[in-house]
Amino acid sequence: MRLKDKVVIVTGAARGIGAAFAAGFAAEGARVVVADLSDGADTVSKVEKAGSQAIYVKTDVSNEQQCFAMAKAAVDKFGRIDVLINNAGIFGGIVLKPFIDLSSEEFKRVLDINTSGVFHCTKAVFPYMKEKGGSIINISSASIIEGVPGMPHYVASKGGVMALTRCLARELGDFNIRINTIAPGFTHSEGGDQFDREKKLPMPPLDEIQLQGRCLKRPAQPEDIVGTALYLATNDSGFVTGQMIVHDGGLSFH
Repeated sequence: MRLKDKVVIVTGAARGIGAAFAAGFAAEGARVVVADLSDGADTVSKVEKAGSQAIYVKTDVSNEQQCFAMAKAAVDKFGRIDVLINNAGIFGGIVLKPFIDLSSEEFKRVLDINTSGVFHCTKAVFPYMKEKGGSIINISSASIIEGVPGMPHYVASKGGVMALTRCLARELGDFNIRINTIAPGFTHSEGGDQFDREKKLPMPPLDEIQLQGRCLKRPAQPEDIVGTALYLATNDSGFVTGQMIVHDGGLSFH
């Protein structure tokens, strides 16, 4: 087990990609903090079935104080924090529409959660990581490479995640804290499927658009991303920081 007795916080872990991270890390021996606004009981159960321990901490990542409370709860329960996965974000509720119809309030709200949430959570775990080091994994999006019409707030927020990753890698390296980004393409999580159903722009299902351009001609599932996150969380990537791994089946380099 590559993460035996390590402690990982996964934000947005109540469902979808975050829940897959929690279960996958538990299978490698990690104890998991399930941080989400939604009830995380199902994910806690999955972690326990995988033979590890978990707690659920209700957390709004756009609220800095709640992020600090989340980190403290992790240490109070498990005594340490080794890995943070900044996965929480708005995607499923976003509706594709012309940018001119997007309000400033919508734009700011997405950045508050998707970008500021990464900043808040990283600040919250830093005091507990700075003595022994650790790994922070941010979830961006391949949309920052592809360019996607109708969602400038989401794409800007995820571009900010990658920019923040590079900046913080410079600062946190002195403390042996590595920080990297995974940029998934369209993935069949609950949020991804909701987004695909509710988009308003006249577009076919996203698989019809993306599969023809991918090198790997199949849909992506949340479990596909877990191995990449495990690589970034463990000593297998011990000299890797400030990097982005694009996880879209080879779509975005065309």
